[in-house]
Amino acid sequence: MYRTNIYLDPEQVRALKHLAAEENCSLAELIRRAIDQYIANRAGDDATWHERLDAFLARVREGLPRDVSPEEIEADITAAREEVRQLHREPSRR
Repeated sequence: MYRTNIYLDPEQVRALKHLAAEENCSLAELIRRAIDQYIANRAGDDATWHERLDAFLARVREGLPRDVSPEEIEADITAAREEVRQLHREPSRR
């Protein structure tokens, strides 16, 4: 799991703590459940989500040269990810 920070107003915290106590779970677990439900609602049913993903991937593939292999794409993504990680590791130059 990843750790993240969010800012809530006092009334939100009070209401969430009350709900967590009612459900006998931690505040973090309640928030994770709420996020899961939000994502599920946004994604719609599984078939619709897969259709949207397939349509998106088709649009991406249309922009690529036909001779680029999946392995080359994966290698480029991996290299770009490592480049970004390196930039984040370097001390700020301000």
